[in-house]
Amino acid sequence: MRLHRFYIDSKIEGGKFEVTDTDLLYQWQKVFRFKIGDKVLIFNGEGFEFLAVFETISRESVVLTVEEKKEIKEKKKTELNIFQSIIKKDNFEFVVQKCTELGVSAFYPILSERSEKKNLNIERLEKIAIEASEQSGRNSIPKIFEPQNLKEAVESFDGKLFVLDFEGKNISEVDVSGKIGILVGPEGGWGDTEKSWFKEKGIVSLTLGKQVLRAETASISASALILLEK
Repeated sequence: MRLHRFYIDSKIEGGKFEVTDTDLLYQWQKVFRFKIGDKVLIFNGEGFEFLAVFETISRESVVLTVEEKKEIKEKKKTELNIFQSIIKKDNFEFVVQKCTELGVSAFYPILSERSEKKNLNIERLEKIAIEASEQSGRNSIPKIFEPQNLKEAVESFDGKLFVLDFEGKNISEVDVSGKIGILVGPEGGWGDTEKSWFKEKGIVSLTLGKQVLRAETASISASALILLEK
């Protein structure tokens, strides 16, 4: 039987530990209806996964005992960062969910010339990323940055950058190993000023083909092509 996995934002050494997070308590007691003696998998983003059993369950807290501790190293040739122009809320959340499942390391919401909106609920996006990490089996939680101006985000990044556009190289033709960032435009595409600036900065253009893809489809497709073949 497949055990459910949960992320806990705290240090776990082994033995017994207490959980008081109200969201987790509600989920465990009201949704999954766990009972004393049930087992779950716990991870905290530090490279370990713990097999734990419920010892006590109350409205205020739950106590679990660690039965097994296993180190899980996520070997990555590519550390992929998605620079996603801010799009409609539901679509941006979909990008975070699916790209987290694929193994994206971080998300940079960016304000571009044709961005449809200017703000996001970062706390909600973080919860979506945690749930996607729990579901997909990864042991790390991607970082989600506060929205930034396009130029500020690009100039502060210390890896290789690529921009998705119709005119460009196929992903298979470029070296996408190491720390990289993929710039994904909004639904209306990049503005002429932005395209000129990319060329000035020497940012290589990548194409996903001649089909006109929605912004969220482009982010997810690029992530799959880069990460799944690794």
